[in-house]
Amino acid sequence: MGMIVLLVAGLISPQLQASIEQQRQLFRDASAALERNKISRFNRLLKQLDDYPAAPYLEYDAFSRRVRKARPQQAELFLQRFADFPFAYHARGKWLNELARRGDWENYLKFFDGRENTRLKCLAFQARLKLDQLEGLNDEIFRVWSRGYSQPAQCDPAFAYFLESSEQAEQAIWLRIEKAFKARRPNLARYLGRKLDQQAQATVETWYRAHRRPERSLRQLAEAEDNHYNRAIIVHAIDRLARKDSLKALEQWNLVRDDFTFSQEQKDQSQRRIALSAAIQHEPEARALLSSLDPSIMNDQAHLWLARIQLRNRDWSGMMKTINLMPAHLHQENEWQYWLSRSLEAEGQLADSMSLLEQLSGKSSYYGFLAADKLKRDYHIEQENAASIDIDEDSFLSANPHMLRARELYYLDRLIDAKREWFQALRYLDQDQIKQAATLASKWQWHDSAIRTVAKTPHRNDYSLRFPMPYRQQVMQHAEARELDPALIYGVMRRESLFDPLARSSVGALGLMQLMPSTARRVAKSLGMKRPRKSDILRVENNIRFGTHYLRTVMNRFDNNVALAAAAYNAGPGNVKRWLPKNSIMSADLWVETVPFKETRNYVQAVLAYSTVFDKSLGRNTLMSSRMSDVKTVY
Repeated sequence: MGMIVLLVAGLISPQLQASIEQQRQLFRDASAALERNKISRFNRLLKQLDDYPAAPYLEYDAFSRRVRKARPQQAELFLQRFADFPFAYHARGKWLNELARRGDWENYLKFFDGRENTRLKCLAFQARLKLDQLEGLNDEIFRVWSRGYSQPAQCDPAFAYFLESSEQAEQAIWLRIEKAFKARRPNLARYLGRKLDQQAQATVETWYRAHRRPERSLRQLAEAEDNHYNRAIIVHAIDRLARKDSLKALEQWNLVRDDFTFSQEQKDQSQRRIALSAAIQHEPEARALLSSLDPSIMNDQAHLWLARIQLRNRDWSGMMKTINLMPAHLHQENEWQYWLSRSLEAEGQLADSMSLLEQLSGKSSYYGFLAADKLKRDYHIEQENAASIDIDEDSFLSANPHMLRARELYYLDRLIDAKREWFQALRYLDQDQIKQAATLASKWQWHDSAIRTVAKTPHRNDYSLRFPMPYRQQVMQHAEARELDPALIYGVMRRESLFDPLARSSVGALGLMQLMPSTARRVAKSLGMKRPRKSDILRVENNIRFGTHYLRTVMNRFDNNVALAAAAYNAGPGNVKRWLPKNSIMSADLWVETVPFKETRNYVQAVLAYSTVFDKSLGRNTLMSSRMSDVKTVY
């Protein structure tokens, strides 16, 4: 990360001779000294950083290391002194854990701030039990108990007290068992069942088997007694089976539905689940199943899947009817206004179709670009140039201590801390100031924060902020080497990481192009490179090399069809192969609209639209539709 020297007026004392860059280096040296437990050197360096905005983070690091030796008065002073810093929340959490380790329950309750962290909340329950502060305690424990997920071990003493002292303990156990099965936590449900009598345990075991092997269990349950629990188990088994095989679930449901006194809610739930699963599985019966649902139980998902089935079948009159029956918040979305226009066109109502396309074509979005292509109009991608506004950075940051600290933490590569400060700062800014903040983040090459920040303003047309083009040399080099469109690479990168080179997803994808380690290693092997570590995958050069190589692979796999390749990059080639049309060629916009995974559907639309915006920055006028070849049945 390149460093620049920025003096901040009024925040650096005249006595301090060092430049801001020298202060940053002192910060790094002090951090290294603390890491090596050289406390005397750390304290000397910290003293030299008295006026440096990010210096309190060193004190936080030191507090975290010595928390086991801290006295309550010291912790209280520390937390009071830095109450306005985002790290104060985490420091308090560390101190609470230490107090619990010590068994200092009086001070635990004194410092506990009522936070929703379940582990710490349950430790507060323990403290109240130890100190005999029992008023209202069972009600609070019940709110944690009645979740369908396993809870931290720190909750066990409170749960034991609740079950021992509550008059509704058995009812509470059954409530949690039902929630656990619904949350797909059968082992938790089975564990909870052991707290009940033998007959109840047998019922839970039946439910467990129904969860694991729903089809087999449903055949057995058809002969079971008609009681509350068996009805609940059957409905659960139907739900489980439908998610795997909707038509088998339908068959089983038809066998049992009239032999048990299911509630109307249970009937509605089962019918809707079967119909939705049939739609997701692209079963021919799905349209009839969804159409037969009572309008009162048609949720958003049911409306949307029925519309997508009409699309897949090119049933344009049915499509118009379905869109017009949607609730207003769906009907007015660009997506369905576009497809309504297509339906009107197919039915010969050209004037109405053109009117809708006219309204959409002025939008710089996926559906706006589709509409503009249909009308053969230029895209509305007009640069607002908010980023060119003149900002006195020193004055702006002087008035925004959170943002000043965010900048320093960013340059110190403490990105999590930097983001916490940054987004805390935004709470205190008006719209114009937020726009200025986004401009500064972009100037510092902190693109992901700039993009997220400008999204909080009305300045959606500031494409230099929303669609920057960093790492241009590497992107162009690998685009040429892989015969890839650089706008497409940028479109993928923008969607994947917002240009954050250190991005890590919840499933483990890494870097600018969000590569799974297994994919990166496979690519590296094919390129004759050594097996990369995660740190290697995060390196910008490697990430772009591996990502573009994999993008080229999926482009080859699907005959350079960008829509299919983007879907494969997101969901894997195997899924895309399963989603291909069965009988005849399908237009790409139809195919994208009927992709079963919402995440992948949105991903493909975003990559296509973003690539179109990047084309403009590259001085090209590529039609989005040129990247959307018809989808064949076989690749």
